[in-house]
Amino acid sequence: MENKTKLVHGLSDFHIAILTEDDKTAVEYESPEELEGAVDVSVNPNTETNTKYADNGAFGVLNSLGDIDVDLTAVDLPQHIQTKIFGHDQSGDVVFSNVADEASELALGFKAQIQGGGHRFYWLLKGKPELTNIEHSTDEGTVESQDTQLTLRFTPLRHNGNWKAQLDSKEVTSAKWFENVVYDEETATAVQGTETTE
Repeated sequence: MENKTKLVHGLSDFHIAILTEDDKTAVEYESPEELEGAVDVSVNPNTETNTKYADNGAFGVLNSLGDIDVDLTAVDLPQHIQTKIFGHDQSGDVVFSNVADEASELALGFKAQIQGGGHRFYWLLKGKPELTNIEHSTDEGTVESQDTQLTLRFTPLRHNGNWKAQLDSKEVTSAKWFENVVYDEETATAVQGTETTE
């Protein structure tokens, strides 16, 4: 898309993909899976800033990236998703949470709309979810749904240091972007092949 200011709005298409390998030689993800019912998402990179003083003044500023805090709200977090990302055990339709469960590292994808056409696509590449709170309240005259909130902490990939992939496009479809996690130049090139507009 042309390099100009765009009005971005909306949110849809949460996707998760379990990270199975991340080292100097390779990155591997399971196939992405859609998490329906995107309500909102907040991404907050934590940076440390240090000003270096020299010659009687501020000489320069050093920045370093810490972890990245992500909060998302969805209509629901289905049991099969909870089992997958938190490492729970399932017996029939019953899910058991155990003190020994270990949460999986995962990628999180989503998109927003761009006024005038196209979308802004995202992949956050390596995060670990925190256990979700359980909150329900009684119906009082009117019935309101009770959304699920999930907090994740993201860090850069060990493989290449990337922590986010982002694309503004009128040509790339949601099916193409969310087919695989985009984490390096090779996967970015593959996703930008010829596609028809949604």
